[in-house]
Amino acid sequence: MDGMEGMQAVGGVVMLLLGLLVLLIAILWILMPFAIFGTKDLLRELIREEKKTNEILIAEARRVRVRDGYKSDDDLTATR
Repeated sequence: MDGMEGMQAVGGVVMLLLGLLVLLIAILWILMPFAIFGTKDLLRELIREEKKTNEILIAEARRVRVRDGYKSDDDLTATR
C-alpha cells in the first residue's frame, strides 16, 4: 500500500465519521422539541410546589414574628 492509498483510506474513515456525526445531530435536532414540550408540565408542577412552599414560609415567618412580639408584618406581604 503506497501513501496515496493510505490517505484515501483515512479520508474514507473521516468521511464515515462525519456522516455519522451529521446523522446523530439530525436525530437530536428532530427529537429536541419533544423533550422541551415534555418538560412544560413538570415546570408547571414545580411552580405550583414553589408557591405552596412560599405560603408555608410566610406563615411560619408570621408565626415567629408573633411569638417574638413583633406587631407589623408589612414586609412579609410585600414578598407576594
